[in-house]
Amino acid sequence: MDDLQANVRKRDGHESTIRGVVDFAREVRIHLRNMQVIFGSVAETAGRETGSFRIRPWGLTQSMDIQFDDVVLASTVKQMGWERHRAIAVAQQSGIFTNAGKTNK
Repeated sequence: MDDLQANVRKRDGHESTIRGVVDFAREVRIHLRNMQVIFGSVAETAGRETGSFRIRPWGLTQSMDIQFDDVVLASTVKQMGWERHRAIAVAQQSGIFTNAGKTNK
């Protein structure tokens, strides 16, 4: 029973962290469990009670629903120049961030 409670607390803490980023940031970088990385703008707060949020990936016209359980890491995107923003949008259009693993800097 203690393991179950610890897992629930850990999951709730992780979801709270993700919610905190999504609630307060307009531009975010989302790392999903399937190794996909999405840069985008938080589109809606509706649906948060159901465990999801809506994001519009840069360079794409369709917004998408993301389940909090599918997110490994969420972070705010720092202010950047338009050239960098456009480069990320083009990369997302071509699918470069799909199945992307960690990269070394």
